[in-house]
Amino acid sequence: MVEKAHYTFGDSDLAAARLRLLASVFEPGSARLLARPADLGGELALDLGCGPGYTTALVAQHVPARSVIGLDQSRRLLEQATRERSDPRLSFIQCDVSSTPFPVPPANFLYSRFLLTHLREPSQVVRGWANACAPQGRLVLEETASMSGEHPAFSRYYSLVERMQAHYGQRTYIGRELEALCASPDWLVESAEIAHSALPAKDMARLHWLNLRTWSSDPFARDNFEQLAELGETLESIATGEVTVAPVSLGMGQLVLRRR
Repeated sequence: MVEKAHYTFGDSDLAAARLRLLASVFEPGSARLLARPADLGGELALDLGCGPGYTTALVAQHVPARSVIGLDQSRRLLEQATRERSDPRLSFIQCDVSSTPFPVPPANFLYSRFLLTHLREPSQVVRGWANACAPQGRLVLEETASMSGEHPAFSRYYSLVERMQAHYGQRTYIGRELEALCASPDWLVESAEIAHSALPAKDMARLHWLNLRTWSSDPFARDNFEQLAELGETLESIATGEVTVAPVSLGMGQLVLRRR
């Protein structure tokens, strides 16, 4: 059995605001990836770890499945997703996506973004997802492979996140090893790449500032990190435009698997 993930960023109102911004910042790259395969469709698509449903709506926009279901273990975020989504193709179910079987039939398409980074045993989870995928169905994964910014506040923030995730057995830059960790007799690799982009420093600083406000109360962060308030103030000054800095460089690992 896979150990339950320690999700550092929570599901509070603050976390929901962070997820809204995250969806806006990362949507263009995800949309290009989802729009690539020409023969997607079928009865069912699943969004694994859907949160408040932003990625579920994105999947529905680009994948012509008859039904698109978002799965997540947070009842609070699922309630928000249900309130904010009126597309009759969309629905949401509470479950732990790190363990199969899911309470739905095998799907023709599965999507996951920024989920494996929070898991201790991502390889085991991806192998298990084969049980939730119909033959010849696809699994599309996106995870951070690299992230850097010229301002020292970005470097310090990324270093702290990496240390904290390592403490919980997680990998911040798991996107650089997706193909290797997903190797399985059940999955055939259709494409594997790292997509590079420049993201607005103001948006990223705000995103990191919201993250910092959430995980600064984490026991490990509280006991091991100093001057978090000062870091938060610097990130806020970049987010508001008081300080102007160059864009953040992102490398996004993108992997498309087909079920054998």
